[in-house]
Amino acid sequence: MYRHLLVPVDQSPLSAANMMVAVRLASILNARLTFFHATADLGATGEGALLRSIRPGQFAAVARGETDSVLTKALVSARHAGVECDGVARTSDRPAEAIVQMARDMNCDLIVMASRGAKGVSVWLHGSQTEHVLKQAPVALLVTRVEANEPLRNSERALGVIQDEHRSLAVVVQSMNQIVSAQGDDSLMKESDLITLEAMLFYLREFPQRLHHPKEEEYLHPRLRERVPACHEILVELEAQHVQEAQLVAAVDQALAAVRAGSEGAPDALVPFVQALFKAVWEHIGFEERVILPMAAQHLSELDWQDVADAFADNHDPNFGDIPTGEFRRIFARIATLAVASAAGNDGPRSVGSGR
Repeated sequence: MYRHLLVPVDQSPLSAANMMVAVRLASILNARLTFFHATADLGATGEGALLRSIRPGQFAAVARGETDSVLTKALVSARHAGVECDGVARTSDRPAEAIVQMARDMNCDLIVMASRGAKGVSVWLHGSQTEHVLKQAPVALLVTRVEANEPLRNSERALGVIQDEHRSLAVVVQSMNQIVSAQGDDSLMKESDLITLEAMLFYLREFPQRLHHPKEEEYLHPRLRERVPACHEILVELEAQHVQEAQLVAAVDQALAAVRAGSEGAPDALVPFVQALFKAVWEHIGFEERVILPMAAQHLSELDWQDVADAFADNHDPNFGDIPTGEFRRIFARIATLAVASAAGNDGPRSVGSGR
């Protein structure tokens, strides 16, 4: 019986699909997950070395890249499923070797990963990162998918993006809740925490209202209503939750402004608003992923899903304002880094050195 699974993660839809398989498997096995992300050594490049020498702070942020974003979302996904987990990062130009070494270092007994591969099993077995892991791994390797042989379906692409965006929102509200809950009896909030909370609020004001929720309501919900007319009332409730979330974000925004202004008792007054927002978003995501998305997966056709997938993949749809989703991803990466710094030592992702 496998007790400790190592799961390499990155920003790709294939990785997201593999991660969800790993979470389900760990839940069934009552196993622990360690998510692992390897990044190239930016300092080894001429441009990176120059940036480190003249702007070390900016270098550190750029060097971390997507690490905090990837790992914090993976951790939230597993914890939401009740799975014990950890997130680890390592700088390495040889990801396969880093994966193998991490399996040894963390005493994992199963590596769970997907392969982009090339067409045909014989090609996949010669030259891919997965092949290198297979040859060197000290433990069993489970390959959940070879993308070249089994591309992601439209439904998987769409659901992967929707669930990934849910994880982003969950990371933000969970981190907000952790920050305000950690204030204790302090009458003043640290400036770094204020900056982090303000960045999170900007994200929550803009991203759900201008991208995520409108796309759900314009592309997913009408198709679900058409295929399953009986779900209309459920979708009305879900859309009302979108409105409620916006109202709670506005309330937190107002309460945080009072903290920034130095109003007496404002930090204590902020806490219940953030807790209410955290509870509402967490329950909303849970309801959608337990009820709505499985219903959609069962009843929508692949043609339906193509429209939904294309809508969520489009970074520059004019219907959703003038901030492209690429910018939201950069904002989220910054939020994730700030959240990790604020929650240092509180089960956030960690770096474990480097390897070449």
